[in-house]
Amino acid sequence: MISLFFLGFLLLAFFWNLYYARHWSTNLIVTLRFLQDFVYAGDQAEMTEQIENRKKLVLPVLEVAFHVDKRLAFHDCENTSVSDFTYKRDIFALLGSQRITRKLTLNCAHRGYYRIDKSYLTAFSMLHRRRFSVESPADTELYVYAARTNVSDILIACERLMGSVQCAKRLFEDPFAYASIREYTVTDPMKTVNWKASAKTGDLMVNTFESTHMESVMIFLDVEDSGILKYEYLTEDSISVAASLFQKMISRGMEVGLYTNIAADLNCTNSAPVYLAPAGGRKQLSDIERLFARHRTDAETIPFPAVLDSFTGPTEDSVLIFISRNALQNQQAIETFIGRKQQAVWVVPHPATETCDIHPAGNIHLIRRGVYDT
Repeated sequence: MISLFFLGFLLLAFFWNLYYARHWSTNLIVTLRFLQDFVYAGDQAEMTEQIENRKKLVLPVLEVAFHVDKRLAFHDCENTSVSDFTYKRDIFALLGSQRITRKLTLNCAHRGYYRIDKSYLTAFSMLHRRRFSVESPADTELYVYAARTNVSDILIACERLMGSVQCAKRLFEDPFAYASIREYTVTDPMKTVNWKASAKTGDLMVNTFESTHMESVMIFLDVEDSGILKYEYLTEDSISVAASLFQKMISRGMEVGLYTNIAADLNCTNSAPVYLAPAGGRKQLSDIERLFARHRTDAETIPFPAVLDSFTGPTEDSVLIFISRNALQNQQAIETFIGRKQQAVWVVPHPATETCDIHPAGNIHLIRRGVYDT
C-alpha cells in the first residue's frame, strides 16, 4: 500500500512537472519601462517592473533578471550586482490572474543612452530540482543628457562679437521686409508715415517692418582624446559646455548649428563629421541633446584638423565658437580656418592643476576653463 502511494506520488510529480514545464510561461507578461524619456546627468530616473500572470496556474517562485549599462546605478542595491553591466534580479510569487508592479529608482550620474531590450525569466519545479528559463523581449530606452554648466563668460564674449548684449535679434528693421500698417506714435520717425493710408483714415498711419534675420551661431566641437593618458572629464566638460550653449542660445531665439567629430551611431564609429545646419526651436535642441547622449568616450574620432578641412558650410554671417581641449595640436588648424578677417571664440577646457600656455591670434577670444577630475 505504501509502495503504491509513493508510486502514485512520483507519477503525480512527474506529470505535474511536465505540465508545469510546458505552461508556466504561458500568458506571463513582463514589462520594463522607463518613466522618463530623458533626464540630465546627476538627476534620478524611475522605471517600472510589471509582471502579470494571465492564467490560473500559480507561480510560487519566479525570478526576473535584466541588465543595463553599468553607468546606471540602482538607488536600492538589493538583488543588484555590477561587473561589465549592472545586473538586477528580483524574485516574485504570483497567484493566478495576478499583476505585480514595482517601481525602481536609478541614479543617472553619467551622460549616455541606455536601453533594455530583453529580460530573463526563471521558474523552478517542485522541490526546486529543475529550473526553466525563457527570454522575454523588452523595448525601453532612456537618454541622459549632458549636465548643465555655467557658460555665462562664453555668452558675454559671443554677445560682444554680435555687437549687442543679451539680444537674440538685430536692433535694426529691414526696410525691404514690410509687415503691416499701424497708428502713428511720437517715437516713430516721419519717414515711416504712409501718407496714402493716412489720407484715407484721417489719422497718421505708419509702416512697420520685420526685424532682420536672427543671429546665427556655429559651434565646432572637438571630442578627440587620442593620447596615452585619457582625460574623459575634459571631454565631458566640452560636451556640457556645448549643450549648455545650445540651450541658452536657442531659448533666446537664436539659430545654432553644430559641426563635430562625435560618433553619431551606437557602434562607437565615426566615418564622417556630424553637421547640423543652424536652426532654432525645440527640435534642434532635442536632436543635439540626443546626439551628445549617444556619444561614448571610448569611440574612435576623426582628428579635429581634418574635421575643419572638410567643412564646406557658410560662416560669414555666423558667430564662430570652437570648443577643443587639444589646444597645441589644433591651434594652427583653427587659426587657418578662421583667417584674419573673422573673429571667433575658442573655449579650451584643461586640467585645473595645469596651466594652458597658448596665445592664439588676436582675432580669437580665448576662454580657458580649468576643470577638476571629480
